[in-house]
Amino acid sequence: MNPLENDLNAFNATSLTDIETIKLMKRYDTKFIFHRNKLQSVFDYLRPDYQILEIDNKRSFRYENLYYDTDDYFFYHQHHNQRVNRYKLRCRKYIESNNCFCEVKFKNNKKKTIKTRILLDDKNIHHELLKDSREFARKSILIDNGNIVDRVGPALWIRFNRITFTNVIKKERLTFDINLTYANKNANSCMINNLIIAELKSEHASLNSSFFQYLKYMEIFPTKFSKYCMGIALTKKNIKCNRFKNNLLKLNKFN
Repeated sequence: MNPLENDLNAFNATSLTDIETIKLMKRYDTKFIFHRNKLQSVFDYLRPDYQILEIDNKRSFRYENLYYDTDDYFFYHQHHNQRVNRYKLRCRKYIESNNCFCEVKFKNNKKKTIKTRILLDDKNIHHELLKDSREFARKSILIDNGNIVDRVGPALWIRFNRITFTNVIKKERLTFDINLTYANKNANSCMINNLIIAELKSEHASLNSSFFQYLKYMEIFPTKFSKYCMGIALTKKNIKCNRFKNNLLKLNKFN
């Protein structure tokens, strides 16, 4: 058993059924990035009050994602240029549970994230959006009456492992993403070693969360961080990325 597995096994477990009570499909997200060497201290803090998601005796789960964008990277530039009411479109496969969804994430002008999705019957990610996924995306992305979806294609593969914790009383969900790997449509790839992406998902803004305050004590502060945008900035040459410069410097330092 490796040290990470040992840390995870020290937590009380919760099931997928129990975690469904706090889906938080409409939520506030607060992200933090830090070096892997701080992870054990963070887990020690969480252990008394948080339960870990366990499925079939597993506590770390593999995620596979394909993000779609236009040839001129419209969704990427929406985020880079700090547009409100912006979208991201992806298909996500949960490897262990063998479920696959087409998902639209919408960040509104109140900084709230709204995620909608449909289950893909064949449980596979496709290079191009199939009919049901395309119709769902057209109804969900209210740009040019949904016609922008006709111009999207595969832009970036993102793979990582996720560990999920819940606190039912506080209606919080915490996720920790590790082993982040990127591959763009031209097969340019990279892996970010030693990076932890923690995300606090809650019904309300999270400044008063005890977890938030603990990370502040650890000198880990909230960070605007998009896995998709970082992946495009890292793997595509000559794309505008000046707003992401600080995060890119941190990633290089972690590596």
